Amino acid sequence: MTADLITAKPTPDLAFISQHLFTAILWINDELSITWLNAQAEQLLAISSGRLLNQSILTLLAPDELRLKDSLINNNREDKTYSLTERFFQAKKYQQPFIDHDHLIHTQLNGGLTLSVDYSVTPVIYEQQPYFIIEMWGKDRQSRISEEQRQQQQYSVARHMLRSVAHEIKNPLAGIRGAAQLLQRQFIKFSDMSSFEREATAVISNENTDLNHNNTLQKNAIKLCNYTDIIISETDRLTQLIGQLLGSSQLPNWQILNIHEPLEHVLALIVNQYPEMTLQRDYDLSLPELCADKDQLIQVFLNLINNACESMTEFKQTLQQNVPAASNNLSSDIVQSHLDGASSYQPKLHIQTRVAFQHTIGSQQHKQVLQITITDNGSGIDDALIGQIFFPMVTSRAAGTGLGLSIVQDIISRHHGMIDVSSNSSQRDNPNYNPIYNRIYNDNNSQTRFTLYLPFQQPIAAS
Repeated sequence: MTADLITAKPTPDLAFISQHLFTAILWINDELSITWLNAQAEQLLAISSGRLLNQSILTLLAPDELRLKDSLINNNREDKTYSLTERFFQAKKYQQPFIDHDHLIHTQLNGGLTLSVDYSVTPVIYEQQPYFIIEMWGKDRQSRISEEQRQQQQYSVARHMLRSVAHEIKNPLAGIRGAAQLLQRQFIKFSDMSSFEREATAVISNENTDLNHNNTLQKNAIKLCNYTDIIISETDRLTQLIGQLLGSSQLPNWQILNIHEPLEHVLALIVNQYPEMTLQRDYDLSLPELCADKDQLIQVFLNLINNACESMTEFKQTLQQNVPAASNNLSSDIVQSHLDGASSYQPKLHIQTRVAFQHTIGSQQHKQVLQITITDNGSGIDDALIGQIFFPMVTSRAAGTGLGLSIVQDIISRHHGMIDVSSNSSQRDNPNYNPIYNRIYNDNNSQTRFTLYLPFQQPIAAS
């Protein structure tokens, strides 16, 4: 009677569970062919399931061994020295799992992308047939997440310290400005009194000595007023700088929008300002709408795109200036090549929007996030600066203030997103580096790429 009352608990769908794991899982049959894989495996390997199914696992883990095996089979020869194949055989024979660390995956199935992974192989018996379960963990992804969390912590600490210092400076600046204004009023009052006394003295006594004395006082008063003007203007400039360091205290105005609206708003301004720039749009028009602050995103894109355009403009000027300087020690043919290279340089700005799947931002795992990539072919960023480029007062440009990217980082953090930067300008650290040579003879033109990741939904209640 008791047994009849006990309801049978439904067995969970293991395939459904596997699709929602953070771990990449592949199901391998006895012939070492891939028969099933979860979504995380597709994301990690950057290969669709349609291309991986029925492929040998050796294609991923040991392509050289697979080529050797195929060669021996074609020549009717046998060799039992296949290391990974033998490990699979031994694991099945003794039902003993094994693990491999820091394994490099390099296959043409994903365009030759090199991945560093840890993986485990577990032999199982399913429906009286031998199979293998392979679990993979991306080393690059784990390193990236750890590095991003470390940089975010450093950024938060530096931001907190700067804000504390800025607050301490802001109050004395207000006192200095107020005192300078009071002093200026006294000088103006003194100047007016001196002018009145000068006229009265001239009428009554006509003494030239008093006139000269009053003229001197008048000039001194005007000069001192100019000094107070300088104090007030410089104090205002520092106050504005402190305000930028402190950042906006206004909470984001969340609204549902299409990411291409703020992008196109900024591009309409930039295209007119830099007519020589070639703009390349690569938009995914099927993107879901985003919950964000439109005005703050406009500020983000304006800072990033304007920085990119200024970098390309400065690089073009550098190319043109270096041609005459280099022409003294070069032959006429090479000089002409340099001139052609400098004149053929075309500033290019590439903007791409995509959806990134299974992406981790901080400690939050998202099934999908918005990815915006802004790429320019300017001078690039020095390797020594690229890890600190989002810190306040750090800049690679002579005319830069070092606050634009700090503001960008702050806004993206308010949107619970992240921003990444990469630049292939490592040759600039070489003392023999010549930008003209690099532009003409190096096929890999320098590029700087900023990649933004934003969640489509915001935890508005938590804000």
